[in-house]
Amino acid sequence: MARKILLTIKKIGINGEGIGYYKKKITFVKGALPNEVVNCEIEEETPKYIRAKLLSIKEKSPDRLEAVRPEFLESGAYGLVHVNYAKQLDFKREIVIDAFNKYLNIKNPENIIKQVLPSPKQYHYRNKNQFPVAINKDGRVVAGLYKEATNELVDIKDCIVQHEDSNRIIEVCKKYIAKFKIPVSISKRFEGIKYISTRVSFYKGDMQVIFVANTENIAGLDKLVRELKRERIVKSIVLNIRNEKSHLLMGEENIVLYGQDHITEKIGDIEYKLSANSFFQLNPLQTKNLYDKVVEFADLKKNELVLDAFCGVGSIGQYVSKYCKEVYGIDIVEEAIKNAKENAELNNLKNCYYYLGHASKVLPKLKKEGHKFDVAIVDPPRAGLGNLAKYLLTTKAKRIVYVSCNPSTLAKDLKILLKKYKLEKVQPVDMFPQTASVEVVTLLTKRKT
Repeated sequence: MARKILLTIKKIGINGEGIGYYKKKITFVKGALPNEVVNCEIEEETPKYIRAKLLSIKEKSPDRLEAVRPEFLESGAYGLVHVNYAKQLDFKREIVIDAFNKYLNIKNPENIIKQVLPSPKQYHYRNKNQFPVAINKDGRVVAGLYKEATNELVDIKDCIVQHEDSNRIIEVCKKYIAKFKIPVSISKRFEGIKYISTRVSFYKGDMQVIFVANTENIAGLDKLVRELKRERIVKSIVLNIRNEKSHLLMGEENIVLYGQDHITEKIGDIEYKLSANSFFQLNPLQTKNLYDKVVEFADLKKNELVLDAFCGVGSIGQYVSKYCKEVYGIDIVEEAIKNAKENAELNNLKNCYYYLGHASKVLPKLKKEGHKFDVAIVDPPRAGLGNLAKYLLTTKAKRIVYVSCNPSTLAKDLKILLKKYKLEKVQPVDMFPQTASVEVVTLLTKRKT
C-alpha cells in the first residue's frame, strides 16, 4: 500500500519541483511550492531520494496561481506555470545559487549573482515548437507534449508559450491530417508524420512549417500542403526525413515542399536565415537583451579577436562583430556553419570566419596559424563545454563570456576555468517564462600571473 505523508516544502528544484525532507531524505514533489505544507503519496524511494505525488495542499503559498489548465500541469514542460511571475524570477535565481553552492567553492555566491532579467513577454514568446503527433483512443488527431514520465500524449491547444500564429497553424495541420487521413507514425512499425514543427519570424511574421517523418512517401501530404499554402503567413513548408536509429528529433535530409528553404529573423540590426535544422534562440525579444548583456560583459575593443565557440548560425558572433576586429566561429553542425556563412554574407560582414569541427580540434590549428584570441564567447548545449573547458585555458583569452542554459553544467565548467580565471559577473536571464529553465551570462577575466 502506498504511503501518504505530510511534508513541508523548503525550496524549488532545478525542474521546478518542490523539495522537502522526509525523515531527513530529500523528497521531490512536482507542483508543490516552497513554504507550502502538502499531503503527498510516495511513488518512488531510493537510498538517496524520494519522489512523491502531490495529493492536496494543507497550507498554500501566496505565490500560487489558481485556474491553471491541467494539460500544462501534466506535461512537465511548464514547470512554473502555477507560480506568479515575480516569484518565478526569484526561483530561477535560487536555482543558479544552488548550482554554484553545490559545485563551486565560492563563499556567498548570492553576492555575485544578479537578479534575473525578466522577459519582455511572459506568454506567447516562443518562436518554435516541435509537437509529436498521434491518434488517440477516440481516433482523434492530437499534437502536443507527453504527460510527464509516460508515453501518453497530451493534446495542447492554444499553448501559452507558443506564438499565437504557431498555435493556429498547428490546429490547421491537425484538422487536415484527420480530414485527408494522412498516415501518422506512432512507432517504428508505422510510416508517416511523427512531429509537426513550426517556426515564426517575430521580425517579418513569416512562418516555416516542418513535417518530420520516417518516409518521404506520405499519402495525402500534398493535399495538406495545398491547404497550408492558403495561409498568408506560411512562406516555407519542409519535409524532414528522420532516421529511426538516430536519437535526434530531426534528420539531416530536408525536402522543400513549398516556398523557400528558410525564413528570416532579425535581432538588433543583424538578420539571420533560419533553415529547418538551424538552432536559434527561442525567445527573440529577450534574445536582444541577452546579446546586449554579452556585448556589455565582453567589453570589446576594435583591435580584438573573438572566438565564438558553439557558434550555431553565427547569431552571437555576428551581433558583436561590429565592436571588434574579427570573429572566428566554430561548430560541429555542418548546416549551422553553412547558415553562419550565409548570414555573414546577408549582413555584409567581412570580419566573420567560420570553421566546421570540434572546437578542441580547430583551436590548435588556429593557434598554429597565429590567431591569438582576446575574448572567447561560448554558448554550449545543456551538456556544457566538455573537453573544450581545458582547451579554453590554452587560448589565454583575456576575457571569457559563457552563455549557459544549464546552471549545473555551467558551475562544473567554471570549476575548471577558475584555475586561471576570476569570476566577475553572473547575470541570469529569463528566456523561458512559465518553465524552470534559466539562461545565465557569466564573465570571467584572466588572472594575473
